[in-house]
Amino acid sequence: MLTQTSSPQRLSRLKLLVVLGILAIALIRILPSYVTGLWPWQRLPELSHTQSLNALKQDGLTLPGWTTLNQRTLEIGAHKWSVQGIVPTAGAATPTTAIPANVVYLLLRPQTWTRDMPQVEWMDINGERQWTTDSQRSLSFTVKDPATHRPLSITARFLRGWTTQGTYAVVQWYAWTNGGHPAPSRWFWADQQVQLRQRQRLPWVAVSLLIPIEPLGDIETVRPQAEALAQQVQTALITTVFDP
Repeated sequence: MLTQTSSPQRLSRLKLLVVLGILAIALIRILPSYVTGLWPWQRLPELSHTQSLNALKQDGLTLPGWTTLNQRTLEIGAHKWSVQGIVPTAGAATPTTAIPANVVYLLLRPQTWTRDMPQVEWMDINGERQWTTDSQRSLSFTVKDPATHRPLSITARFLRGWTTQGTYAVVQWYAWTNGGHPAPSRWFWADQQVQLRQRQRLPWVAVSLLIPIEPLGDIETVRPQAEALAQQVQTALITTVFDP
């Protein structure tokens, strides 16, 4: 009888020892994270292409067929943007002449560090411009992946922004190496896939194009120009910033 009753007790003690051993191993593994406050799931991969992203903020973007009349770094909201005025090269003005009426403004806000995520860039632009916006719709376009030559699909938001001083057709999207979309959530899911597959972050750049049109004019009149220019911007970002 003594043997029969002591056997279950020994089994229970053995199970307890196993559980305690597992707990001890777990504690040893998580103790450093507990002390530092840095848990494994909080350790994001480092941001790549920081040099080209910072250069973009300081120097702007070079586009074939377009001449930059002026470029500066401007704080909009809580972030620094590159703001440059560009015109088609055929109609470029010299630095001493007045800015022509057909100047297009290219605003770029690159990601600056690994936890920097797209959020309220379009609201920041609205606040800085102090304009009225309407006629919002989508503008879709494709560019070729320089490496695979496959088409990459990008969606931008296309709207009208106007004040008493002027009216613009506005094209806005977050650009990344293999796509683009105006909604931050679309970048988030693309970034998650890159983190899981490559243990890297997916750099992004907020793009805002301001194309002048007639006062309170129809933005559809410049849709072809807007699409062509957006394609050039996306291609230039891929080749000179994301994959230099």
